[in-house]
Amino acid sequence: MAFRWYNPLSWRFFGYTDPATGDYVEVDMEVGGRRTQSGVRVTPKTALSVGIVWSCVKILSESTGGLPLKLYEDGDERRQLIKGRDRVLRLLRKPNPYMTRLNFLKAAVVNMALRGNAFAVIERSESTGDPIGFIPFSADQVEVNTDDELIYWVTAGGERFAVSPENMLHFKIFSSDGINGLSPVEHQAETMGLAKAAQDWSARFMRKGGFTGGYVIYEQFLTKEQQVQVMEKFPDVRKGDVEDIGKMAILQGNPKIIPAGLSQKDSQFIESQQFQEEALAGIWGVPLPLANRASKTSIMGSNLEQQLSFFVTFGLMPYLHAIEDELNDKLFGDTTRFVEFVVEGLLRADSTARASYYQAALGGSGGSGWMTTNEVREKENLTPLVGEQYDRVTRWEMQANAQQS
Repeated sequence: MAFRWYNPLSWRFFGYTDPATGDYVEVDMEVGGRRTQSGVRVTPKTALSVGIVWSCVKILSESTGGLPLKLYEDGDERRQLIKGRDRVLRLLRKPNPYMTRLNFLKAAVVNMALRGNAFAVIERSESTGDPIGFIPFSADQVEVNTDDELIYWVTAGGERFAVSPENMLHFKIFSSDGINGLSPVEHQAETMGLAKAAQDWSARFMRKGGFTGGYVIYEQFLTKEQQVQVMEKFPDVRKGDVEDIGKMAILQGNPKIIPAGLSQKDSQFIESQQFQEEALAGIWGVPLPLANRASKTSIMGSNLEQQLSFFVTFGLMPYLHAIEDELNDKLFGDTTRFVEFVVEGLLRADSTARASYYQAALGGSGGSGWMTTNEVREKENLTPLVGEQYDRVTRWEMQANAQQS
């Protein structure tokens, strides 16, 4: 399929500059954003301005992008790692002229984590039909039509064109219809709106120097002229900021100054902020210590290795499986080839569990074993050893020979 490249730098993920006016136009998420009960309008952009949301999306995208993505082929006896200058490997290393695999995968995960969906058109060779490029598009540029059959309508560069499912990479998290992923920003807007409202309130609190406003009460009514004189002597709390701290005013007539609103302590601001961080981190399955929020012990255990294992299993794996499944379906179909992420590198910190696993895999402790020495070394990114004994499952072979004799 011939395709004209559209520069991904012009994505409207956060907004774009109107060429007619030169003004910056913010683009909401695909459903138009949502105004929450807290009064905050939640979009992917405003959600990312909340610190814990940024941290969770960042660690998910960077962890995925940094993992090795290997190409395998199921052989007669075992799967084989494909190396060299295979065309699919070259495509995975450089999906398009503007991106490496790292940046392509990070962008896909960011879109999935915020919008629930990530899209990339598969550019194919006109002569052979083989894939030669992946062109990503933001979610607001793609319309999924399921009226008669599944068709993707893409709008880019002032044009609107249809893309068949076999030519569209559609990465998505969990879905209610199997076609469209559910957007965390849309469905968890109230939680994010509350966190954003607390953040905005804290910023205003600090800008006002900790002053929440108040009332100046006189026992008698004041004339308009007296009111003007009082306001000239006393800073208008609606306009005052941190620069007004330390200023004094002379008020005559025995007034009473009554503060308005609650202080951060009275409103339990810190406790509320911690609760919101825990709720938001739970949306993406990221343990708080991994998001640099280690103020208290997590219920999942104080062992950072355990929490890393939890993150890989319940937070990261859904994204990895979504990417693997879509690439294998659209690139290889029912062939014996497939791609797979190597996650052992992330779990390498758990040295005790890794040593026990390899000991059992090699046939230690009286077990049968199922891995060779070189297979273990490969998982540890070590060069293979030369010798037939390093390519045999030694313990299993010894037991098999004993049974035959």
